[in-house]
Amino acid sequence: MIIELTDKLYQSAIPVLEIIEQHGHEAYFVGGCVRDTLLGQAIHDIDIASSATPDEIQAIFRSTIDVGKQHGTIIVLYKSVPYEITTFRTEGKYSDCRRPDEVAFVRNLQEDTLRRDFTINALALSKNGKLLDYHNGVADLEAKMIRAVGVAYERFDEDALRMMRAIRFASQLGFQIASETMTAIQQLAPRLQLISTERIRVELTKFLIGDYVLEALPLLVESELAVHLPEFAPLLDKLPLEQVVSGLSDKIRPLLQAALPRDERLMWAFLVQTLNVEQVERFLRVWTHSNQFIKEVQALLRIQQAYEQQAIDAWFVYQHDEALLALVADWQQARKYNYQPNVLQMKADLPIQSRKELAVNGKILMDYLQMKQGGAVIGQLLADIEQQVVEGKLANRSEAILAQINQY
Repeated sequence: MIIELTDKLYQSAIPVLEIIEQHGHEAYFVGGCVRDTLLGQAIHDIDIASSATPDEIQAIFRSTIDVGKQHGTIIVLYKSVPYEITTFRTEGKYSDCRRPDEVAFVRNLQEDTLRRDFTINALALSKNGKLLDYHNGVADLEAKMIRAVGVAYERFDEDALRMMRAIRFASQLGFQIASETMTAIQQLAPRLQLISTERIRVELTKFLIGDYVLEALPLLVESELAVHLPEFAPLLDKLPLEQVVSGLSDKIRPLLQAALPRDERLMWAFLVQTLNVEQVERFLRVWTHSNQFIKEVQALLRIQQAYEQQAIDAWFVYQHDEALLALVADWQQARKYNYQPNVLQMKADLPIQSRKELAVNGKILMDYLQMKQGGAVIGQLLADIEQQVVEGKLANRSEAILAQINQY
């Protein structure tokens, strides 16, 4: 089978393959870019595999970066564009469930594909678009099937994160997981505890924002992965996993029906909906989210609660980011909630958007009050003035504000 490599990413990278071949080695496009090309989807990056060893790659190209030479990976800078090139290899035992203890470089592409996770990711393309498929990956693409390369138990025993990748691909692509692959996942699910939380979080987030997440959510139960994650315990202390999944489905469904994007902050907000305020922060921190991400999820939960309590006013809108307000507003509209304040218009109509826009500042207040030092008094005055201006109780003019201060 010959595939037309029309994408500009391929066109830019083809000279790299040609240079490698001119030096007597093989080189192919591999992995996700090949899979997505066959699915008719846009590709976002390029991976290259070659029979050339890392030393040979470094000898061929003038500008290279060693990012994992011992495991066969070198970044080549060609016309200022980085290309990751990995040598054909076989792998030894994965003691840390992340990287092989040792690798052996080989010259044969077919042998290299034996270490890949799934058949749909074990495809390769030559620079001319010739497809190489040693594990019936094309058939599995056509059947919309996620199947481990070779013996599924061995693939997951090597790297337990592959189990999360399996359900992630199901959510992204709308594929089923082959029965023997699912059986191996169920058998090895406890090994997921050996994987770092951060790596699992990345896969779980991709799972939650997948185009087919509604169909894939039951896999959290069927695969038995979630119940073996200590990080999930706070959720499962509240409800059985089936109810957690059901509640998450109910939250996500309106977004999909309205063809709205699944923002990862909103997905995590949906996930923690049963936890209290303190538990939410602890839960998200355990999952290694950034402070900013945690703050934004907490804000989304407050906005959702304000809708439920029909308590959205100018001061509430003022205190929250416009993009976060829009996320919840779109979701509430999609689920046809009966309380629909126009939060974006309310935001736009505010007399000020931040304290910096007040007609007075701390120095002006100190001068007016003949104070040499500020402190808590000035801070409280500014806070009171800010809220009154936002709520329309006080005009944002210095003379009006200073006149109001005379009444304190």
